[in-house]
Amino acid sequence: MKAVALLGLAALAAAGAVPRNATAAEAQPRIIGGRPATSSEFQSTVFLYMYDGVSSGGNVCTGSLIAPNVVLTANHCLYKEGSSGLYERYVAADFTVTTGHAAPDLSAGITGGYSVSQVIGHPGFTMTNLKNDLALLILSRPVPSTIPPIKIYQGSYTTKTPIRAAGFGVIDPVDTSALPTQLMVVDLALGSSSFCASIRTKYYPGTQVCTDGTGGVDTCVGDSGGPLATPYKGDYALLGLTSFGLGNVCAMSGNPGYYTYIAPFLDWIAQNANLNVKDIAVGTPSSSDSDNSDDDDTTTTTSRSRSRTSTSRSSRPTGVGSDDDDDGGFSGIPGLSIDFSAIFGGGHGGDDKEHSGAGAVRAGIVAAVGAAAALLF
Repeated sequence: MKAVALLGLAALAAAGAVPRNATAAEAQPRIIGGRPATSSEFQSTVFLYMYDGVSSGGNVCTGSLIAPNVVLTANHCLYKEGSSGLYERYVAADFTVTTGHAAPDLSAGITGGYSVSQVIGHPGFTMTNLKNDLALLILSRPVPSTIPPIKIYQGSYTTKTPIRAAGFGVIDPVDTSALPTQLMVVDLALGSSSFCASIRTKYYPGTQVCTDGTGGVDTCVGDSGGPLATPYKGDYALLGLTSFGLGNVCAMSGNPGYYTYIAPFLDWIAQNANLNVKDIAVGTPSSSDSDNSDDDDTTTTTSRSRSRTSTSRSSRPTGVGSDDDDDGGFSGIPGLSIDFSAIFGGGHGGDDKEHSGAGAVRAGIVAAVGAAAALLF
């Protein structure tokens, strides 16, 4: 999503809840406090580039293959700021999906990759509080069988359950000079329901989880939509996806990251992606509706009945509206990204398509970018 004015960026910083997507030329090294992914882990994690149609600029997010032709990502990654200042949704042709751990060289342009034939956002998504923040991208062709999709975890968990995040986001939100090289991972810890709610009043324990706010480790800008996974029978299973963080600086002690909890949405995912739940999920589902417990030794369980959808009452584009329990967190300026299209020319690939960029650097905009990065992160 694009926020081209520093005034808008300041409003977002004041609001406190910051979506963790990024723009193409903003892509710096990865996840904060983590390490490069090994060749055998998170093979299902993909790099998402969304071409915004302006000077070959675009946004960057992360996603997970849950089937050979289906990517699960964050719903807020589907939006950009239009010329009128209102948020507009990307169309399928704007997306390029790349596989593998190596990050594309965005300054040289993206060639190849996978195009997207259909974009499906959850109808209950609200940008004002990032509720129901998940979406599906249907690829125009499946990935090879050598790239195994990740399964969705629908079993029980506790605050002691180990979790690991992966993504193509920043590791140093202040240093905007280093370009990315590969996927990064970081080990995190789940926060209790009461902790998550104490930090953010509009926390939805049925469909969100948060981390415990340990300093020095976090997901950040560019990681949006990426996996929050837990070990399962020698592999990883998808517990959540990166949604947003609080505070102006990623990885600050006491500022947790918030993640869409995926199991409650299994029926919606299966129906809209033409998949069977039994083929994409692992773990034993529970009929309990309990949420994150404050007792580390008490099991947290999930019911998919919580995936009931709601409809936005806003006149803004579908999925960008507010709902009755909106806390006004974004004050009408829901997204975070800086327009880097004038800094780097970017190419937009996806099968046989490509857009070439000018590659020009404008010193004034570079200065603005540095100021914005210092303000927000």
